[in-house]
Amino acid sequence: MTDDDDRPPLAALARGFRKRTLVTTRVMARLGLAMVKKNLSAAQVDAEVDEDDAVAAARDLLEQLDGLKGLTMKLGQMLSYTDSSLPPRARRVLGRLQAASRPVDGDAIAEVIRSELGAAPADLFARFEPRPFAAASIGQVHRAEFDGRAWAVKVQYPGIEELLRADVATVGRLARLATLLSPLDGRGLVEELAARVLDECDYVREADDQARFGALLAGDPDLVVPAVRADRSTRRVLTTALCDGLDFDGFVAAAPQAARDRAGAAIYRACFGSLFGHGVYNADPHPGNYRFTGDGRVTLLDFGCVKQFSPDFMARWKRLARAVLADDRAAFRQAWLDAGFVGRARGFDFDHQLSALRVLYRPMLATEPFRFTHAYVAEVHDRLAFRNANKLKLAMPPDWLFVNRMQFGLFSVLAHLGATVRYDRIFRAALDA
Repeated sequence: MTDDDDRPPLAALARGFRKRTLVTTRVMARLGLAMVKKNLSAAQVDAEVDEDDAVAAARDLLEQLDGLKGLTMKLGQMLSYTDSSLPPRARRVLGRLQAASRPVDGDAIAEVIRSELGAAPADLFARFEPRPFAAASIGQVHRAEFDGRAWAVKVQYPGIEELLRADVATVGRLARLATLLSPLDGRGLVEELAARVLDECDYVREADDQARFGALLAGDPDLVVPAVRADRSTRRVLTTALCDGLDFDGFVAAAPQAARDRAGAAIYRACFGSLFGHGVYNADPHPGNYRFTGDGRVTLLDFGCVKQFSPDFMARWKRLARAVLADDRAAFRQAWLDAGFVGRARGFDFDHQLSALRVLYRPMLATEPFRFTHAYVAEVHDRLAFRNANKLKLAMPPDWLFVNRMQFGLFSVLAHLGATVRYDRIFRAALDA
């Protein structure tokens, strides 16, 4: 939380049809319309945006999402770093959703700790700060000390799992209506969304995944995964080693190019090394989930949204990636069909689709250091979605839903970093692992 944030804590999260369901529906429509307008003509919108109006709109959206938390706030988090048309001041306002949103009242949080661990915070820790230093969509994080060490104690908002189920139901109804006449499997996509989002409410699962990533990435000198303290962790409380460092915006503002390049390479390695090497990934790469040293080493935070893929899925993905890298039209056609992306086969333009995928793979095709930019990320959005000649014929297999979230989120993070790296070497090494 920022020191100048004088908003009172939330006594409770918004509930019921009028305060939650109706507001969620309106905010979803608003976010969706903003993304459509931006992608229809990214450069034009960027040129025409009035900064003061954008800041006012961002503050209004922040206030609404602060009271909701949950799934709709997650979408707001994504907008805060993937929407390249937002002026910097407006992005900083929405950026508070990543870790500096309005907290829940300390007494309610203390009651969660008491019910989960059987004692009050003062009895469990030598010191526990009632004011959180981070608050986001599902829980907030407090500093604590015991055994001579500093710890980060993440505590779930009271009742958030029930509210997330309500959010998923609301979004599900909207998604099924939106995909009614399309080849997209609206029900399957919502089921995948529900599974991943509700997984985030299980901190025992998150603790296991965090320990797993700590083991997988232990050999990388540029990456740190905080240790978990099991005897102070339960399904709704997660205690991990406190890792200080620069937050994302502070690092981007202060770090020299070499440090930003080092950080970008490390984040990219963590993503594709775990994916292609082990079939597992963390699909929530938003800027609030990183801390940095001044020279570019990265601490990875928050392993709530982790998915394990089957060997068969990973084999299909690797065949598709190799076909795109080789510009092999016959292999791409078969790999694209095998991946399940063709919803309507008649008239499907495989050459156009391969061309669009070659835009997505441009960093992996470059044979010299590639610099991610917001213009490139907007081009990827345009070519794959809004200006794709196949857009009414494409399917979206549920397993790919969070892969797309991960890829676009990762690309946006790298664009904000301005990292210039030989991504082709990292990607091909991971692909061959």
